[in-house]
Amino acid sequence: MVLIVLRHGETHWNKQNIFTGLTDISLSENGIREANNTRELLAKYTFSHVFTSNLKRTIETANIITSSYKFYTSTTVNVPEFNERDYGDLTGKNKDAIKSKYGDKLFHEFRRSYLTAPPHGENLDDVKLRVGTYFDKNILPLILQRNENVLIVAHGNSLRALFVHMNLKTPENIENFEISTGVPIHIDILKSKFTYENNYELVGSQILDSRGFPTIEVQCFDHKLNKFIGKGSSPSGASCGVNEVLELRDGDLNCYNGKSVYNAINNVSLINEQMILNVKNITDLKTCDSQLNAIDNTNLKTILGGNTTTAVSFCIADTASKLLNIELFEYIAKMYKFDNKYQLPTPFVNIINGGKHSITGDLKIQEFMIFTKENINITKQIQMICEIYYKLKQILIQKYGEQAKSIGDEGGFCPPIYNTEEALQVITEAIKAANYVPNDDVFLALDCAASEFYDKNTQLYEIEKNTFLNRDELIEYYENIMFKYPALKSIEDAFDEKDYAAWTSFTNRNSSKIMIVGDDLFTTNKKLISQGLENNWANTLLLKVNQIGTISEAIESASLMFAENNNVIVSHRSGETNHAYIIDLAVGIGAKYVKIGSPCRGERVAKFNRLIEIEQYLKYTYI
Repeated sequence: MVLIVLRHGETHWNKQNIFTGLTDISLSENGIREANNTRELLAKYTFSHVFTSNLKRTIETANIITSSYKFYTSTTVNVPEFNERDYGDLTGKNKDAIKSKYGDKLFHEFRRSYLTAPPHGENLDDVKLRVGTYFDKNILPLILQRNENVLIVAHGNSLRALFVHMNLKTPENIENFEISTGVPIHIDILKSKFTYENNYELVGSQILDSRGFPTIEVQCFDHKLNKFIGKGSSPSGASCGVNEVLELRDGDLNCYNGKSVYNAINNVSLINEQMILNVKNITDLKTCDSQLNAIDNTNLKTILGGNTTTAVSFCIADTASKLLNIELFEYIAKMYKFDNKYQLPTPFVNIINGGKHSITGDLKIQEFMIFTKENINITKQIQMICEIYYKLKQILIQKYGEQAKSIGDEGGFCPPIYNTEEALQVITEAIKAANYVPNDDVFLALDCAASEFYDKNTQLYEIEKNTFLNRDELIEYYENIMFKYPALKSIEDAFDEKDYAAWTSFTNRNSSKIMIVGDDLFTTNKKLISQGLENNWANTLLLKVNQIGTISEAIESASLMFAENNNVIVSHRSGETNHAYIIDLAVGIGAKYVKIGSPCRGERVAKFNRLIEIEQYLKYTYI
């Protein structure tokens, strides 16, 4: 026994965003295509009964679907009980015009509220009464007693009402339950669950990140083409902010020391069941990300895991770009309506590691970075970076011996250096040795990761070994370094992520001189960013998709910064994969900078090479 329910294909009024209700409107060309696609999806089933409303958009859809059934005759029943909700005075009106007239809140109530009816129309409870009564009397016995397969072709609201009647949804959560046109839903009555009959399937697997730890990769399988067409993965951070979404790991110490991600992979099956993956949706990342957030509505993605949703989001974006035959950065720019005058971001390059990435533990600041001036092409920028990197390696070996050339997770060197100025001085030497001018050709940047050397009890920062400073003293410490090294133009996570007074004070004093970058401070979270903008915490966002869980949410956060003319640096993580999506993301949203590590590890080199690829693509495509 099988029960499939389906909202009719798109109509002309659906296309025009008009309240249709009981108006008898035919399918659009796209609606006919949706019905034909559904016919292919449902060809594996034999339906003894097909139920529709008595409105022609459901009848037309059902007729197209059943036209492929050549070897048997199904009974088709057209019943008014399955008619769409009566929208009363809203019928025939444009939805955007109604929203402008009544406001977002009342518009939503008229459209989706369970108990609120539009003027002279029906509420969803009214619809449930007629739908549920007919279903129990005429359809349920066919399924449970006669073991027959049944197809119901109805409308968005008559199906929502049915879902509430069957206890698959509640009156409280039905309002946000989207039912797309032409998407079949398989209802298992005995288990009280439903799944979508999709064109595409997401397949999770465990791959390794750059630290040799497992992470999740998600691929999209096209059942029509019988092949994988897109993929995405999630990186992993070493130092993480408390507001980052959950990185779901198994915790089994007998498997990868507890780092395996099989639970995250299993959650991909849940996503396949509850996510609509047809051609229309899979090329609409906003819709797919919204569906992910509907499945996991927790703040920190504790149901699915933020690593799961990040991999899925990137997979959808990659798949969409391939289906539309455009580059990923082009897809992102078009999807989120960014200006398509593409610019390539300047790389921030980690060349000396301290903090959690160091070998001594005494060099407290986590990353010492360089970046070049912006008004030169990316090929030249990468050349400059590599030449400085080579010189730095030579100088470190000369000063500290062969062990100084060891590298950390992000490709930066891990020499036996014990204080901040010593690291800055040796980098400055390398810049000059490569025949470039500090503070003209090349600039310095720090990622302090100050939460790692902050004592919450004493409220002191151990900025160097056995050197403890309060917030005011630390501000003076940074300002002194800025004075001694005028090439220093960016300081990231200078204070503990909760030390808001320090952030505001430092930003008020130095915002015009330097990029003050919030990483753990913001965790790519738009609520925290809004707070930060209001209180002047920082002037630059370090954007990491896996901090918030989806590309759409990350871009919403970036847009808040752009709206205030602030900078955004799209960033890697210390545990990276070979995928170079962050480069396309940075180009797509028009970020001025991208943080990618040093040019010596495969997962970092992949990002440099993607920049070069895009530069060549733009040369030949956007003339």
